[in-house]
Amino acid sequence: MFKAYKYYWQNAFKYRATSTRADFWWPVLVNFIIFVILYFLLVIAGFASVTSIMNGYNHGVGFLIFLLFVIAVFAIAIIISGIAICVRRVRDIGLTGWTVLVFWLLSLIFTSNNSAVMETIFSVIEIIFLVILCLPSGYINKQGWWSANYDNDITVPSLRNDD
Repeated sequence: MFKAYKYYWQNAFKYRATSTRADFWWPVLVNFIIFVILYFLLVIAGFASVTSIMNGYNHGVGFLIFLLFVIAVFAIAIIISGIAICVRRVRDIGLTGWTVLVFWLLSLIFTSNNSAVMETIFSVIEIIFLVILCLPSGYINKQGWWSANYDNDITVPSLRNDD
């Protein structure tokens, strides 16, 4: 788990490689746990700050602002590195990295309206993308459906050095 999380941050800007399922899902889990802890601390600090202000004191507001800043910086950092790992994961499955952009644009299109039908289509698109992220390495190419490099099929390097 820690090795996969280390790879996640070391290769935050590498798009021309692949990431296995473990290399993708362990960092997702660790980032989720970190966010839960940060939000739990935010709730405690917010409650303490509100209680302090109601009692006429001004304690804890600085820590609350600091926590909000830490959460914002961490969120921006994982968005940037999350795009890279998504592209690497999709490439590992056998699709092109542009697939991530296509799914992102489709989600923007279908969430721009407050229609129940559009929200349902968005949910289906997100489930399809989740299933794609859960597929094993080289699944699309092994099934013979499509190859991202059909004319010039090359082996995309993995970030793992499993010697």
